[in-house]
Amino acid sequence: MRVRDHFDAELASLRHQVQDLGTQTNIAIERALTALTNQDRELAQEVQQDDRLINTAQRALEDHAIALVALQQPVARDLRSILSIIAIGSELERIGDYAKGIARMVLGGEEAEPLEPPADLMQLATMVQGVFGRALDVISNGDFAAAQVLAAEEAEVDLLYRQVKHTLAHGLASHPNPARAADFLLIAHKLERIGDRSTNIAERVVYWLNAQVVELNP
Repeated sequence: MRVRDHFDAELASLRHQVQDLGTQTNIAIERALTALTNQDRELAQEVQQDDRLINTAQRALEDHAIALVALQQPVARDLRSILSIIAIGSELERIGDYAKGIARMVLGGEEAEPLEPPADLMQLATMVQGVFGRALDVISNGDFAAAQVLAAEEAEVDLLYRQVKHTLAHGLASHPNPARAADFLLIAHKLERIGDRSTNIAERVVYWLNAQVVELNP
């Protein structure tokens, strides 16, 4: 196999790694939100425990990428791809942390009351899942138009987040358990951050493929 063919195969393998990491992260989000909806403490504990698998996959991705740079001395275009994949992997790992954080809110303390999430918070969760799913599509397909659609959807997430935050904050004083109700604010914030990092991923893909630094959601 020629050196270039070997390098292209390694680069393709690296792309598959970041796609697999995205799938793992998506599963973590889905399971965390299922635990929230159903007040499933056992599932929430599993999400927390399985976060280490996402961390391990992200480190393996980064190690593979660094080895490619060190051993193959890639040209500018290939180096841009590798660095972008490293950055996307880091974004995915942080999103996995947010899923873990949501699961932790579901668990609360040993004496914590069950969380009964309000409808607008779950609407925010559904919107964020859609935005993150589109980010995964952008990674897989390199579709700039899809990245632009993602940015528009994430702007809607930001708007709903502000509304949800306002409603939750004003309801704290009248809630029978304000400390537990405050967990909803933390969950909403984590969801908003998943949306923001999904936009970051799309921006990285645009840079990776087109060498353009864009701000999709200024």
